[in-house]
Amino acid sequence: MHAAAAHALELCMEHNNTSVIRKFSRLLSHRQKTEFVVLVILATLLALIETIGISAIMPFISIASNPGIVNEESIYRRIYTFLRFSDPNTFIIFFGFGIMAFYLFRAVYNVIYSYLLARYANSIFNDLSGRLFAVYLKQPYRTFLQQNASTLTNHIMGEANMSSTYLLSFLQIFPEAFTILLLYIIMLAANTRMTLILTAVLATSVAVIIRLITKINRRQGAIRSEANNKLYKTIGESFGNFKFITLRGNDADMLKRFNSINRQKTRTMIISTMMSTLPRCLIESFGFIVLIAVVVYIVWQYQSAQSVIPTISLYALSMYRILPALNRSMSSISALIYNQKAMDIVYEDLQLPVRKEGDEPVDFQRTIRADNISFSYVENKRILSRIGLTIHKGEKLAVVGESGGGKSTLIDLLIGLHTPDEGALYVDDVQITDKNIRAWRRRIGYIPQTIYLFDGTVAENISFGSEYDEARIEQILKLVRLWDMLQERDGIHTRVGDGGVQLSGGQKQRIGIARALYNEPDVLVLDEATSALDTETEAQIMQEIYQLSADKTLIVIAHRLSTIELCDRRIEIHHGELTPS
Repeated sequence: MHAAAAHALELCMEHNNTSVIRKFSRLLSHRQKTEFVVLVILATLLALIETIGISAIMPFISIASNPGIVNEESIYRRIYTFLRFSDPNTFIIFFGFGIMAFYLFRAVYNVIYSYLLARYANSIFNDLSGRLFAVYLKQPYRTFLQQNASTLTNHIMGEANMSSTYLLSFLQIFPEAFTILLLYIIMLAANTRMTLILTAVLATSVAVIIRLITKINRRQGAIRSEANNKLYKTIGESFGNFKFITLRGNDADMLKRFNSINRQKTRTMIISTMMSTLPRCLIESFGFIVLIAVVVYIVWQYQSAQSVIPTISLYALSMYRILPALNRSMSSISALIYNQKAMDIVYEDLQLPVRKEGDEPVDFQRTIRADNISFSYVENKRILSRIGLTIHKGEKLAVVGESGGGKSTLIDLLIGLHTPDEGALYVDDVQITDKNIRAWRRRIGYIPQTIYLFDGTVAENISFGSEYDEARIEQILKLVRLWDMLQERDGIHTRVGDGGVQLSGGQKQRIGIARALYNEPDVLVLDEATSALDTETEAQIMQEIYQLSADKTLIVIAHRLSTIELCDRRIEIHHGELTPS
C-alpha cells in the first residue's frame, strides 16, 4: 500500500525534466522552506499520535476482556507492577481514562496542525501572488505590451491560488503516508501472512486507480488553466467595451461565449471531483471486502473468533484508519496532478527576467538628447532608425507624422519607457541607463490620449499611488479649473465611477492633466491627449496646458495643427526617420 502511494506521488512529480523539489526550492523563500520542514516534522508526529491511538485499543480490549492477563507473564504485568496497582479493575479504569485523555490530546493536536497547514498555504498564496505582481510590474515596457492583461490577472489571482493548493495537497500526503506506514508495520507484526494478502489486493487496486486518474486529471488541469485565461479575457473585454456592446446589442453573443467557456471549466472541475471520489469508493469497497474475508478466514482457521478478538480488533481499527488515510492520500495526489499546470505557470512566470532599475540622481538643467537611437518591437523590423534629436529645457516641441510612423515610440524612448536597441539617451550629457532611469522618469508628467480613471475619488485618481497631499491636490485642481465644479458635488472626494463614467470628456482630461502635474515634473508630455475632444474643448484645454507648462519642457504629439500652433518647434517622423519641419 505504501509502495503504491509512493509510486503515485512519483508519477505526479514527473514534468518537463524539472522536478517538483527543484521548483519548490526556487519558489519558496528560506523561511518558507524552514516552515515546510517544521510542518513535515509535525506531520510525522501526527502520524505517530494516530498510530498510538489505534494501537492502544488492542491492549485495552485484551485487558478488559481478560483482566487476569495482568497476573500472567507479559508486558501488561510489568506495567501493572511498575505502576503499583493492586486491583486489575482499577488498572483497567486507569488505562481507559488514559486513552480518553490521549484522544482529547489527539483532537487538539489535529486542530492545531490543520490551522498551521491552512495558514502556511494561504501565506504561500499571498507571497506567490505578490511576487507575480512584482515581476509583471518590473517587466520591460516592450515585453508588457505583448502580454494580455486578463491572462496576467488570472495568473496572479487564480494560478497562484491553485499553486498554494498544490503545495497544501503535497503537505497533506505526509501524515497520511506515515500513518499508513506505521499501522502497516503493526499489522505485519500481528499477522504477516494476512497483511501481505491485504497489501497485494489494495496495492493492485491503488495502482489501477492511479493510472486511471493521472492522465485524466493532468489533461483536465491544463484545460482548466486555459479556460480560466479565456474567462478573464472575456470578462475584461465585455466590461471594457460595455458601451459598444450595449449599442450593438450583442450582449447575448458575449454571454453565449462566456457560458461556453465556463461550462468547459466546470466540466474539468466535475471530472476532477469525480476522480477524487473514485478512489474512496473503490478502495473502501476492496478494503472492507478483504477485512470481512480476514474475519471469515480466522473463524475458518481457528473455528472460533473468541481467541483472536484482539487481532480482529487491531485489523478493524487499523483498516478503519488506513482506508480514510489512503483515500485522502489519493485525493491529495489527484489534486496535485490537477493543479500541476498552475504551479508550472507560476514557476515559469517567476523565472521571467526583470529589469533592475536604479535611482541615481539625474539633473536636468540644459538638454535632452537622443543620440542616433534605433528601436524595434520585432527583430529586423525597425520602428525608428538612427534618430538624432536635442530638446532644450523650457522648449515647447511638437511631434507630428502619419499614424504608425513612430511618434509615440519616440516619446516612450525619450521618457525612459523603452531602451534603445542602438544609440543612447542623454540628459545634460549624462547617459540614461538602468542605474538612473527611475530618477529620470520621476521628472516626467505624462498625459495619454485615453485617461484611465478607476472607481475612486477625484483625489485618489490624482495622487494615484503617490503620497497623498490634500493641499497639493486642491492647488492642482484649481490650476486645471476643476475646483469650482467639484464644490457643487463632494469636493475632492467626488467619486468618478469606473472609467470616469460620471465625468465629461473634458473633465476626465483635466484630471489626467492634474495627475501629470501632481509630482511637479520638469517635462510634460502630451501623447495625442486632446484628440478625442471637440475642437472648442481641445482649444480651451491646450491653452490651459501652455499656461501651466510655462516653466516646463513641453513635448506634444498631435494631428491637428491648431493643437501645436503655440509650440516653439515642430519635427516630423516619417517611416521611422526624423524630418525637421
